[in-house]
Amino acid sequence: MLTITYLYNIIFFILVINLIKVMIDMKYSYVGNYGIVKITGGKFKGKFGYYDDDDIDFDNKRKSVIYFGEMFDNAKYYFIEQKYVTNDFNVEDLKKRQSEIIHQLWQNITVSKRLELLEEKGLIDAEINRRIEEYIDSNKLANKKVFLSHSSYDKSMVVSVALDLQESGISTWLDAIDILPGESIVEKINKGLSECKYVLLFLSNNSVKSSWVTKEWETMLWDEINTRTIKIIPVKLDECEIPKILQTKKYIDFSTNYSCGLSELIHTIKEYEKSN
Repeated sequence: MLTITYLYNIIFFILVINLIKVMIDMKYSYVGNYGIVKITGGKFKGKFGYYDDDDIDFDNKRKSVIYFGEMFDNAKYYFIEQKYVTNDFNVEDLKKRQSEIIHQLWQNITVSKRLELLEEKGLIDAEINRRIEEYIDSNKLANKKVFLSHSSYDKSMVVSVALDLQESGISTWLDAIDILPGESIVEKINKGLSECKYVLLFLSNNSVKSSWVTKEWETMLWDEINTRTIKIIPVKLDECEIPKILQTKKYIDFSTNYSCGLSELIHTIKEYEKSN
């Protein structure tokens, strides 16, 4: 009887040790589905790649298997430490790397380096297109929460915010998608405002000088005061002068760090949703 109990204890001890080893291996593991990831450190810092799996490398260490391009189009892969692999990135991160690649392609580089960059760019392009397609499909639904008020000169940044909000499960109203050619701009904007619970006012040197945008803001503020059915959230894109009508409101700052601004914006909207 003692022998059987002893054997059970030994087996249990071995199982615990193996479990601890697995947990240590997984400490820095990339957690998520297979697909595009960002490399945050080491030799490939800043690049985007396709995460395939975790495996044991040539040094007998568990690492992530990364292809810098679509896996099925690229036979070359790299072992990268798991702590440097993340799926926590936004559209502006993708666009920044996209611009870096385009700049490098204009340089005098080898054919192999050029092909490597083109493969990575193809992966990034595909991810941005995927997010745009998902955004367009989601905007066919009626349950939109956030209206995006901005200057047309800030369209690129605002589209990035819209795509990132969508990725976080927050649907938006954006004129470029929600107003079709031939439709009345004023009518569609008024309809969009009536359907949304939150309005993001994108403050920039472009928007504060726009009489059209300013008039839109004044209308929204009046509606907020009178109906209290919408919540206005100012979003600062650059070092602009805050209009007097908005100076009493706390704004979310994107001017110094896009990622921090985005995190605060998502957190703010979700906190408001909890209180409703």
